[in-house]
Formats: sequence, structure tokens, C-alpha cells
Amino acid sequence: MTYLLRRLVWTGPLLLAVSLAVFALAEVLPGDAADARFERHPEAKAQWRARRGLDDPFLLRWGRYVEGVVLHFDLDRSYLDDRPVGPELGVKLQATFELTLLALLLAILVGGTVGILSAVFPRTPLDAFGSLLALCGISLPVFWLGMLLIVFAVNVLHYPFSSNRFAPDLDVSGFVTHLYLLEAPLRLRFDVFFSCLKNILLPALTLCTIPMAVITRMTRSAMLDEIGKDYAVTARAKGLRRRTVILKHVLRNALIPVTTITGLQFGQLMGGAVLTETVFSWPGLGRYIVEKGVEARDVPVIVGGILLVATLFVFVNLAVDLLYAVIDPRIRKQVA
Repeated sequence: MTYLLRRLVWTGPLLLAVSLAVFALAEVLPGDAADARFERHPEAKAQWRARRGLDDPFLLRWGRYVEGVVLHFDLDRSYLDDRPVGPELGVKLQATFELTLLALLLAILVGGTVGILSAVFPRTPLDAFGSLLALCGISLPVFWLGMLLIVFAVNVLHYPFSSNRFAPDLDVSGFVTHLYLLEAPLRLRFDVFFSCLKNILLPALTLCTIPMAVITRMTRSAMLDEIGKDYAVTARAKGLRRRTVILKHVLRNALIPVTTITGLQFGQLMGGAVLTETVFSWPGLGRYIVEKGVEARDVPVIVGGILLVATLFVFVNLAVDLLYAVIDPRIRKQVA
């Protein structure tokens, strides 16, 4: 509990520093969002800037922004249309979360399995296949792979791919969240579930390649380190089956570095899925930040989006650290 409280105490200053850095970087972007908005009515530009407080000193504007976030959970309003940024970011975040979650599950399933088999059967064709798979996953550009998958799926497999999250004729008005893929089975709306799965599969396959390669390499390396240790040799000498030694003893001890890299990959995917979202026209957070934020110099969108991603990254890392205690009882005592 002390460890958890200590980490939570440090979270506030860390996110405060992130907001200040992003706010400062957004200030030096060329152009002004008000130019495009008041192109036909330049006389209203000065009044709008004064009303929004954009002519105030930098630190005053940043302090006002932080106050709104901390006290009212308000991520400000867009410079382009004065609409609240928070609700729109929330919708885009849920689309990116579903994509990231499915991609990471595929990466863990394939990368973990291949990594374990490569470690159990080293210097075999299976191990060579695992190394080749990891090399391809790291080397292939995501945007090129995405376009290749689209061409192959549509022209060769005649796959009914669409850039929408689900078929337009489906009614999802009763859904509480925008996590349609996750909520649909709970509502027994399998028509929505399979429609969402059909449209998210290609982007998820594209996005999972890099984390799959990283997890494959880390799992293989960690497993090889543990297989040669005394406890594994002793367990085999006592007559335990090889499968039991690998899955019950070796794999559990190898999960610490694998869990670390998996948590980091999840955080990176949440903020770095913009290329995949752009290729597949996926309505996610990264694409939204780039198109409406950076390109239009809409500072509230940029700051709010990056601050949201940073918050998720911090809490994902915290969850990974706490998961260590579940995997290894020795860490549980240290955390307590």
C-alpha cells in the first residue's frame, strides 16, 4: 500500500510537467488556429482571442488550463469550433483502446507462443522461424504493411473490409459506451460484435506486428535464461515432466521481463497507432490529434490528447508494477 501511495503521489507532478512541456511545444507551432476560423471575418479575431484569453501571458494560460483539468476535468474547448474537447477525445480514445487491446492480445498470443517454442527448441527450424518472424515484425513499415494487407484482403480474399467501426445499418443507440466490440457480447448483440470484429481485424493485424516481434524476442531470451538455472535442472532431475517444468516453473519466472515489455508496448500502441489509423481511416485518438490538432494548430486538442495518452501510460506502468507482486511473491513482500 505504501508503494502504491508513493507512486500515486509522483503521478501528479509528472503529469503536470507533461502538460507544461506539451503546452510550450504547442506554442511554437507555426500558424494560428484563429486565422482559418476568421478568414472571412478578420475583425472578429481580436475579440475572440480576448474572450478566450489567448493574449494573456503563457504561464497564466497554462495555469488556467491546469486549474480547469484538476478542478472540473475540463480539457478546454476547441479553437476551431468552440466545442468541448474532452467528450470528443473520450470517443476517439475508446476506438483506439479497442484497436490497441486486440492488437496486443494477438501479439501476446503469437509472440508468447513462438518465443516459448523457440526457447524450448533452440537452434532448430522452429527457432529460425521465430527469429525470422521477429525480424519481419520489427523491419516492415506499418503503413506499407497496412496497404499491402488491404490490397491482398480486398482483391485476393474478397474480404468485405470497411473503414467504419461497424456496418452503418446497425443500431447501437442503446450502447452505454463506444467500446462496441467489448460491449456487444454483454448485450448479446452478436451482429454488432462480428461486424466490429470484421472491420477491426486488419488494422489490429497491422498494429500487432511490432509488439509481437518484441514479445517474441523477450520471451525467448527470458526463457533461455531460466531454463539453464539450477532450479529447472533440479526439477527435471526429480522426475518432473518437461512440460510441467517449462510451464509451471520456468515460464512463471520468465514472466517478469515479458510483463514489463508488454506493459510498455501497450502504452506505446495507445499513443503511436496514428499510422495504422491513418492507413485504415480508423477514427482513433492518434489520427484525431494529428488531423484536428497538429495540422489545424488546435492547441486544446493537442494538449488534451497527449495529456490523456500520458495519463494512460503512467497508470498502465503502475498496473504492470503491481502485477509483479501477483507473479512473484518475493516482490509482493517488497511492495507491501
